[in-house]
Amino acid sequence: MPMKIGEIAIISHSSRQRDNFIRSICRKIDLENELVSFGRFEINDQLGLHFYGISIDKQDSDLSWDLISRKMLGYVVIFDWEDLISLESVKPIVNGFAETLRAPFVIVGNVPDMSKPPIPKIFFQDKGIHLSPNFRFTFGQVDQPECARKILTLLIDMLLDRVEHNGFFQHK
Repeated sequence: MPMKIGEIAIISHSSRQRDNFIRSICRKIDLENELVSFGRFEINDQLGLHFYGISIDKQDSDLSWDLISRKMLGYVVIFDWEDLISLESVKPIVNGFAETLRAPFVIVGNVPDMSKPPIPKIFFQDKGIHLSPNFRFTFGQVDQPECARKILTLLIDMLLDRVEHNGFFQHK
């Protein structure tokens, strides 16, 4: 029986964050450059996950999100919680996908210290990220394997909830 592959996009303002997250899940990254990265995680001999890392800081304006998004099971969007430029860079992506996709998203505010992350003023000025029902927000340290696994578990739980309730998910 051929292996079934699930595809997950890891989107970040920083190629370092994106690659650290993928490296925390996968044994190695098969492709790694400024714009994209790719890693594989084999769950067993019948099921594997492919992680596609996409950087939005040096993004080509011709990047075709509609083609990229068709096969993705879900998305992990990472930004630096304490960096307004990082937050602003992911907002258009998140807000655009909130309107067009039903796939699960986990948005991660990457923090250096998990004890008490400060809340930026922008979240009090109604300019934060708008979350749809398909989105979850969490704090994390994406370069820590335990944290990356928790984020991936949250995404998989969201997928399983969707399958349980709807039997499938699709584009709007």
